[in-house]
Amino acid sequence: MRKDTLLNRIASIAVCFGILLSNAASAFDGVRSQIARDVELSRQGSLSGHVCSPAGVPIANAAVQLKYQGTTIAETVTNDGGDFLITGVRGGAHELNVGSVSTQLRLWKSGTAPEAAGDTVTVAADEFVVRGQYQDGPTAYVPYAPGFGFMTFVTLASVAVATTAIVIAVDAQNDVDNITPASP
Repeated sequence: MRKDTLLNRIASIAVCFGILLSNAASAFDGVRSQIARDVELSRQGSLSGHVCSPAGVPIANAAVQLKYQGTTIAETVTNDGGDFLITGVRGGAHELNVGSVSTQLRLWKSGTAPEAAGDTVTVAADEFVVRGQYQDGPTAYVPYAPGFGFMTFVTLASVAVATTAIVIAVDAQNDVDNITPASP
């Protein structure tokens, strides 16, 4: 009987540990996109920016979306140099999307931005966002295929630990169920 109680406690602790690790891993997945950048708009209320690959190669024809409170307020595409311009923008908290990359922005009217604010925004796209085109040659951008990242490994390990704990608990319960009571 003592063995059964100990195994159940170990299984419970392992399951809780797995759940905690899984939640911690998912909490870190969006950290980069939660940090807002301060950007000062031009005097005309325009937002200018640049989209490039992680290697710094400009990405042409990348779709750029500006959202305010979840609603798309402007869409454009980058030119051959990876530059874009969105006009008629107001200050406030916005989200800039390029492909699957989301960047939080705090846009400021001209003359009201903090000292550290930039006048343009640069987005390093994590994926190949040029659609339907292929560039050949020495400057060709090859999409980055990340495979399994660290957080994915932690999540998989958590699931494995939790599954192992459940199997051990079920096995222990079967052992207890198979014990026949001693005859008086």
